[in-house]
Amino acid sequence: MRIGGLWRHPVKSLQGEPIDSVLVTAAGVVGDRAWGVCDAASGAVLSAKREPRLLLATATVAGEGVVVRIPRQRDRRGSGADGALSAWLGREVRVEPAAETPYVDEAHLHLLARGELGEWDVRRFRPNVLIDDVDTLDDLVGERLALGPSVVVEVVKRTKRCAMPTMAQPGLAKDVGVSRALARDRELRLGVYARVVTVGRLDVGMPITTV
Repeated sequence: MRIGGLWRHPVKSLQGEPIDSVLVTAAGVVGDRAWGVCDAASGAVLSAKREPRLLLATATVAGEGVVVRIPRQRDRRGSGADGALSAWLGREVRVEPAAETPYVDEAHLHLLARGELGEWDVRRFRPNVLIDDVDTLDDLVGERLALGPSVVVEVVKRTKRCAMPTMAQPGLAKDVGVSRALARDRELRLGVYARVVTVGRLDVGMPITTV
């Protein structure tokens, strides 16, 4: 096995960015889900599960902040991003950094095997680490993996899928067939969640072994 791709999603539920190298801490990939789109009235962090338009916008890390791109608009950051997102979503929102831990649902690291994807686009499933040269990660639950020379993770559970992989994204139409296929063939699970045991740096192409 080897690292075939690395992904960081700076703002929860927005499009992420493929990158060649990442730092991994006990909280996961540095900069991943480190910001959220927060409703100004309630303080709640918005999710594409209830606001699917978020998946059409893109966020990239820039210095200590993020740049947000809304479809057919120019890049914005800071208060400019807040205003553009508020107008687009029809309610006042702000892009805010996570106070302590990233805005993740269950685990801080999400692994996916390229062999599990078939013809599906990897963006539908939003992993941190895409793994080559293996058909599935299901059999690795409970195992520890060495990702490159320094990072060690413990695979804790298979990833249960909600409706988000079916939703429209830039260049990807809505496809309810994704959920139907996962329910029929994989108990609605694809990929695995992992806990970081040893921190370090990951680069695309690094080998992965069980330890």
